[in-house]
Amino acid sequence: MFYISLFLIVWLAAGFAVGMKQVYVDQLFDKDVIERLERKAGDHNLVDRFIKHRFIYIAAVTLSGFIAVYSEIKAIPQKRRIRKIEKDINKLNKVKKRGNNRK
Repeated sequence: MFYISLFLIVWLAAGFAVGMKQVYVDQLFDKDVIERLERKAGDHNLVDRFIKHRFIYIAAVTLSGFIAVYSEIKAIPQKRRIRKIEKDINKLNKVKKRGNNRK
């Protein structure tokens, strides 16, 4: 019984840590993200329930435990590619602005 309770505590702690990281460090609930999801989703009530209520999201991720940890680790290479693309876009925008200023 001790090991089962220990496993549950570790499971919930891992999920809680991932949920807190996604909400407060990665700022998953940023205004831009919320607006984009509301435009894409046809059902605004579902978006309101899961996006605007951070505690519900953290609770769901907490219950998922190590599944959330696995998905977070799996997403690391994708995030690196996205950052690289964003840097390239920013460089192109700077070059474009310089070209407009010279005219």
